[in-house]
This record gives sequence, C-alpha cells and structure tokens, in this order.
Amino acid sequence: MHILALGLNHTTAPVEVREKLAFPEPVLPQALRELTGRYGLHEAAILSTCNRAEIYAASEGESDEGLWRFLAEVHGVDPEALRPHFYHHRDSEVAGHLFRVACGIDSLVIGESQILAQVRTALEAAQQNGSARLLINELFQRSLHVGKRARSETEIGHGRLSISTAAVELAGQVFDRLEGRQALLLGAGEMAELTAQYLVESGISKLLVVNRTHERARDLARRFQGEALPFEQMATALGTVDIVISSTSAPGFVILPPAIQQVMRQRRGRPLFRIDIAVPRDIDPAVKQLDNVFLFDIDDLEQVVRANRQEREREILKVQGLIDEELKGFQHWFNAQGTGPLIQSLHRHAEALRRAELERWGAKLAHLSEQDRQLVESLLRGYANKMLHQPLVQIREFANAEDGYLRLDTVRQLFGLAGPPEQEG
Repeated sequence: MHILALGLNHTTAPVEVREKLAFPEPVLPQALRELTGRYGLHEAAILSTCNRAEIYAASEGESDEGLWRFLAEVHGVDPEALRPHFYHHRDSEVAGHLFRVACGIDSLVIGESQILAQVRTALEAAQQNGSARLLINELFQRSLHVGKRARSETEIGHGRLSISTAAVELAGQVFDRLEGRQALLLGAGEMAELTAQYLVESGISKLLVVNRTHERARDLARRFQGEALPFEQMATALGTVDIVISSTSAPGFVILPPAIQQVMRQRRGRPLFRIDIAVPRDIDPAVKQLDNVFLFDIDDLEQVVRANRQEREREILKVQGLIDEELKGFQHWFNAQGTGPLIQSLHRHAEALRRAELERWGAKLAHLSEQDRQLVESLLRGYANKMLHQPLVQIREFANAEDGYLRLDTVRQLFGLAGPPEQEG
C-alpha cells in the first residue's frame, strides 16, 4: 500500500488556476465518496484552502493517474494543461510535505494560524465519510501533532499571522493609516471574523458587514460594534466605504464590472480600494479596467508577507528540525505496516507445517485421547511460535534499514515463501 499526494499551491499556480481546483466544504463528502468509489482508492482526504488544493490517498499502486482523472472529471479541466502547476509526492515524501503544511512553513504567511485548523477539518471530513482509515488517519494525526509542537516549541506562530492580517496590513499601506476609514466586509466566515478583528484594532471608524445569510452578518457585526446590511444593499454600501475586503465562499464572482460602474458614478470620482482574499475569487478582475478602482487579490499579498518570511527564517530551521524528528517516527511506523503481509505469510507457513506434521503422524497418534491430541497440537504450535519470534523481531528491524527490501526478500527465500508481499499466500 502506498500513500500518494497530488496538489498545487500559491507557489506553483496563480489564483486564477487555484480557484478552478477548489473544493468548497459542501462538495467534500461527494468528492471523497467518488475518490474511494469510482477511482479505486482505499483511503482519501482533501485539503482545500485559499492557497492550496491537495488530494491525499492510499492506493495499492504507485500511479497517481486516478487522481488526475478525478480532477479532470470533477472540475472539468484539461489535466495536461495544468500538470506544470502540480506537485506529486509518494509515501514518506507525502508525510514530509503535510508536516510542513501543518507547521505553517509552506504557507503564504509563514506561521499562519488557520492552516492547522484546516488540516483538522480535512481529517474530520474524511473520517465522517469513511475515507480516512489506517494510513490517512495516522498521517493526518501525526501532522496535527507536529503542527502543535511547532507552535509550542518555537516562535513560528508568534503574533497574529494570517491571510487576514496581511490583507489589513496591505490596506494600511494603501491609506498610510486606517484610523477614521470606513470598511466593508463581504462575507461572514472565519476569515472575515479575523479580518474584522484586525480592522477594528487598526482604528477604523465604521465597519459594515454584508453576507448572503443576513443573520451571520448580524452576529459578526454585533461582536465588533459594526453594522450588518442585507445582501441586496451591497451596492449602497460600496458607495460609502473607503475599502472593501471580500472573503465569501461563493463558487463564482459576486461582484461584476457593471455593478462597480454604477457605484463609481455615485462616488463622483472617489477611489475605491478592494482586496479580494477569496478563492474562488469574489470580484471579477475586469473591474481593474475601471477608473479609480484599485483591486488586489490574494496573490498580491506576496509583497506584504515577504518581510514576514525574512523575520522567521531562523524559526523555519527550528521547525524543520522538529519535522525531521517526527518524520523518522512516521517512516518507522509506515515501514512496519509494509511487513504485515510477510509476517502473515510466515504464520501461514508455520501453520501449514504444523498441520502437515499432524497428518503425517496421524496414524501413530490415533491411540491418543482427544485431550492428549490437543496437547500435542498445542506443543507444536508453541514450538512454531518460539521459532518465529526472533525472525519476526528482525523483520521489523529490517523494514527500517536502507537495504530493507533486500533483507526482507532474503527472509522470503530462506523460508521458501512466494516473491513480493503482494503475491504471498
């Protein structure tokens, strides 16, 4: 059994590509069922955030073609055109990658706080849909463990670090200072909540919140002394605020150029600054062509967070040390799982020999009582188990040696077993 990973992130694909491969939370159950049903994977999990879309799977084969077919059919994309944007990992490489993700050192904002919760959400979705069993469950549980260690044993997560903080910092750079400015939040999810907190702390004079579910907008606005508006009044709000930060989970554009054209006529030339941190994007990038409209998307945050990376280079090295330590433990565990078929074959081999000996001596043991026959069988079984004890210990040690495959193959030959583990029995 192999663990496979196929994905793209902010370093390999621009937002216009990432948004095509996003998996909104409502579609995850069906997507996971498809992966383990139609595409023949034993286990699967999907990690989809604003900066990445990754599929993790357990499969008997080493090929990831099933994952490519899944993406092509589910998202209706040409996989060949997208291949340059993807990375793929196998077995221990998968663990190393996911450990880095969970620790926050593979993020746009180094050490950001949201990714660990997103990894946990991906695992819970897979567990609830029965697609996370032995391998995927262990992989994600260990990634959560190392992610927690990174934040408790290093300074990688010191301070408030997230896409939301970067967006507010960008807004601060645009206006020099945010005190006295009016802001509109489009969306009322977790990212919007973090954004609201940082905007209020930056001293804005007024916070408006618009969301399709008005009650969620009202709850968020109440917590930060803001004002919630019905979704239908979004155009009115756009005409009054200085800056808009958008982070909905809508599957397509929420704001189109005609709506902004009308708003800009009302604003009488006053510029409008918009930061779209949603994936898929909320705002049609064509609005950039309009006069006095300034639009930034999540990829534009790279300039803001570059200084963040430089400040945290030292912490990244410390985190990588933790990852290397945890990765060794995972490799030992994973390699031990691979010895299962060989161990089972040895037990079957010993049992077959025991039965053969009983049959061969059956006539000479016919005079024994049933109790004595059971005693003989028990003696033979105990002798076989003692003979196998040391070989089984060595097999588990061999699994973690550099030439482990050769050593395990030698064991198969010594005991006269079939070739590779998948053919045994």
